[in-house]
Amino acid sequence: MNNNSRDPPSKILLLVITQLSPTFPLCNDLLFEQFGKYGDIKKILIFERGKANKAFVEYYDIKHAIEARKDKIGKYLAEGEGKLTIHFSRLKNLDLEVVDKSRGTDYTQTSITNSDVVKHSNTDDPNILRQQLDQFTRTFTQTPQRNMSPQRNEEINNLLNSDSEDEAQDFLKQKPNTTPVISEDVENMIAQKPSKIIKIQSIDERVTAKMLYNIFNKFGNIEEILYEKQFKRVFIRYQTVEFAQIAKEYLNNITFFDQQWRITYIPLYQLQPTTIQDEYMIYYNPNGPKVIAPLSKTIILSGVSEPMEISEMIRLVVKVTEIKIISSDSLEISMLNIPETLKIIAVFSDYEFKNQKLVISLK
Repeated sequence: MNNNSRDPPSKILLLVITQLSPTFPLCNDLLFEQFGKYGDIKKILIFERGKANKAFVEYYDIKHAIEARKDKIGKYLAEGEGKLTIHFSRLKNLDLEVVDKSRGTDYTQTSITNSDVVKHSNTDDPNILRQQLDQFTRTFTQTPQRNMSPQRNEEINNLLNSDSEDEAQDFLKQKPNTTPVISEDVENMIAQKPSKIIKIQSIDERVTAKMLYNIFNKFGNIEEILYEKQFKRVFIRYQTVEFAQIAKEYLNNITFFDQQWRITYIPLYQLQPTTIQDEYMIYYNPNGPKVIAPLSKTIILSGVSEPMEISEMIRLVVKVTEIKIISSDSLEISMLNIPETLKIIAVFSDYEFKNQKLVISLK
């Protein structure tokens, strides 16, 4: 924490209090409890300027103000509540009787030994501080305003504004802007509602409509596919919204043939090809239940008549870590990663090899 103040030491500290929840009981007695252990306090004034709560704490002795600032700067009033940025104030004294819309308490007559409200603690233990904090409420002593001259009233408020606004500028310069900048595309994605139609973008030119069907049909019954090659995108209409949600959940942001897919929901409309390059297919699905398994690096390949020969073919297409013969017509194949699993599904699903159709299931 940087202990350099913008101004020379003073008996009055300016506290900038951030990270406060709306229900936090910030009051003068709480500050008196926290800062009184460094020395006798004369006055405390809480006020608000902008989004931050601010307060002045005036000590009788300047060395107590220096000690308090050194020890409390960067700390919290309670666990996770009320982070403190502390400066020496430019004010010469706190005149609580002329400050509008402020909360001030004069502790000149307060005895530390016989106060019924404040009991000092020399601990910074967050649990103890939280227990002490629970004893306070938002009640406070507000000094009645006397009939002072407008000139004097304006002078005090100008000092308050100068002190707080300069500090606020310093604080903003030190604190980077962490507000995220959200693009229009991201906002549209956030506002999306699930639909039976999904759009997949960034399709590699080597990918065919049949390959896309083989992959996306693993996650639900497909009714239509419109593949717009010139735009490198495909639209898929599922039988139900639930199927579309499952496919999006598993396949969004997957890398396939060196391209990362971006999947979004599309409002229902009639899929129609617009150029001769577009591929458009309609599918008729059985009424039986669809068995959906999560993506895995291991698959079971059934319908294998020549295991050695088909194994060599598979190794030419995907990166395989292990192939096991588990029955007379089945292989268990482990891939390097999920994208390799998608490749084998895309290429070999329903593939006919020596008059026998290969069947792929996820393990």
